[in-house]
Amino acid sequence: MQDGFWSRKNLAIAGLVVATVFFLALHVVSNAVFHSTQVDLTQGRIYTLSPSTRELLTTMKEPVRLRLFLSSALTRENPAYGSYAARVKELLERYVTLSKSMITLEYIDPQPYSAAEDRAVGYGLQAVPLDQNGEVVYFGLVATNTTDDTDKIAFLATQREKFLEYDLTHLIQNVAHPKKKIVGIITGAYLESDPLKQWKPWRVTELMRQSFETKSIYEPAQLTDDVDVLLVAHPIGQNDKMLYAIDQFILKGGKAIVIVDPFSEEISRANQAQRMPPDFGSDFEKEFKAWGINYDKTKFVGDRQAATRVAAGEDSRGRPIITDYLAWLAFKGDAIKRGDPVTDELQVVNVATAGAISKADGAAIGFEPLITTSKDSMLIDVAKVKTDPKPAELMRDFKSDDKSYVIAARVTGKLKTAFPDGPPQDEKKDGDKKDEAKQDEAKPAIPPGHLMESKVPANIIVIADVDMLADRFWMRSQDFFGQELSVPIANNADFLLNALENVSGGAAVAGLRSRDVASRPFTRVAAIQKDAEKRYRAKEQELEQKLEDTDKKLKELQAQQTAQAPARPGQPPQAQAQSAAPAAQPGQPILSEEQKKAIEGFRRDMITTRTELREVQHALRQDIETLDSRLKVINIGLVPALVLVVAVVLALARRAQTRRRHELPHG
Repeated sequence: MQDGFWSRKNLAIAGLVVATVFFLALHVVSNAVFHSTQVDLTQGRIYTLSPSTRELLTTMKEPVRLRLFLSSALTRENPAYGSYAARVKELLERYVTLSKSMITLEYIDPQPYSAAEDRAVGYGLQAVPLDQNGEVVYFGLVATNTTDDTDKIAFLATQREKFLEYDLTHLIQNVAHPKKKIVGIITGAYLESDPLKQWKPWRVTELMRQSFETKSIYEPAQLTDDVDVLLVAHPIGQNDKMLYAIDQFILKGGKAIVIVDPFSEEISRANQAQRMPPDFGSDFEKEFKAWGINYDKTKFVGDRQAATRVAAGEDSRGRPIITDYLAWLAFKGDAIKRGDPVTDELQVVNVATAGAISKADGAAIGFEPLITTSKDSMLIDVAKVKTDPKPAELMRDFKSDDKSYVIAARVTGKLKTAFPDGPPQDEKKDGDKKDEAKQDEAKPAIPPGHLMESKVPANIIVIADVDMLADRFWMRSQDFFGQELSVPIANNADFLLNALENVSGGAAVAGLRSRDVASRPFTRVAAIQKDAEKRYRAKEQELEQKLEDTDKKLKELQAQQTAQAPARPGQPPQAQAQSAAPAAQPGQPILSEEQKKAIEGFRRDMITTRTELREVQHALRQDIETLDSRLKVINIGLVPALVLVVAVVLALARRAQTRRRHELPHG
């Protein structure tokens, strides 16, 4: 049996051949059958297309043609772009598959001085220099539909790789549904024209205009029925006629997002540049009272758990003070509501001096919080941050209210009018008022079209911070070969865009925006850091004050000594002060023993206080450094050691098993 065709050697070779054929066949079949199937095992499922993208692709009615202009020189000379280009192609092919051929894809290599390069230039794609010899390359995407509507991504930069799905889906959405919904904007902020940006709009407004048509509303007559959703952002100085127009628009079934703010830092900063007074906050008092919403524009919310760490000046010795700033909050995790299409996948939302909203007692509205603070929060007077904010003092004076506050909420249900007596009347002139005083007051007749409550249940989102939309609180700009590239650091813009699409009824692409920022902070490190600051910051403040008091007393005693010293002939007063010293000098009085002891005592106190202060500041960092060392030991030493031990144990066990098998008697 050991010889011939069925020998052990031949069987082993045959088995190897069969296994190879089986593997190749399995590979071919799997490519054919499971080409569009993928398994994403990453945390956060970052390679899985969102349901909103799938919905858009499977419900497309308008064919879309995609042209990917990719220079072969770019992928050949730059390995990073080579791997990124492969991912872009793979994702585009998946889009084609899911769209059931409603999307067609064409690859174009725009070689220098070719007709393909002329097409790239004609579409407005960005040429990026490859080397110092002047050769340029292209990596852009153009989308067109059957009616010649066109949109493009000028250059697919690697800096926006994690936003790839959003960029692609947004591009297809624009050409597949070219008619945009209208957003009416009523604002007292600089959303549409900011002096700090030389009257350019905020970046969030530019993003809004990619998906919506915007309409600035300055007069009540401009708030017409063609407005699909109304954005009321920081309504400062709106008269009753405008408020009435907003009231009736919403009661007719109009969709709205209302943003108020007790103090806008961004507007104050812009006003300062124009030598104008600081922002004095916004309110929506009449509407909020009628709807059943509580809001106090004299208070902002401080949350110790969400506070952002800042450099807050210097201490008495010139060292920087690093502390948490209670007015600047970064909300993550449980602070953001899950399950709501507007906020379900948001990762980080930053706010600045945000207010608090709540449902009034007895109100009949539905009130669903979207962003809430932790219970380690308190309401703080806006006056403390308007002119000269002191973050360290805010932390020192912090006393938790032991309750959560709502920063943003969805308001639903039937709403009451804020104008139960009908439309506001024109202001009376002095002569009219005198005549009116002679007559009994008569209520004006309420016009037939006036609504006392909403026709259909409302769906409104209320936010208590407008600074969250300002560029510096959610994005960073980078120069990319002469073009400004916006890189989000928080999901603030996503929040607003999701809200606009949701309340306007077009939530098809709302879910994918929030996939942009995936933050995985060291939460344990942050918790230890906050706990250490809580324990040591008060002691540090106390020692700083003691040091200042001791130094002041020492200077006062030395000043008294100088004042008592008689002037030497011809010595000016300045020289007197410089020559003052505790010990006896010619022309100065001899110090008493009590004065000497007092001076020495003050000096000892200063040395002791400085020593204690150094110990406190060292203790403030010690817990973090200890944890950092432990993490390094675990990651660098313990985990590899455990792997090695397991490997050795398995090897020994296998060796022992083999030895026992050889020791068994052969039957």
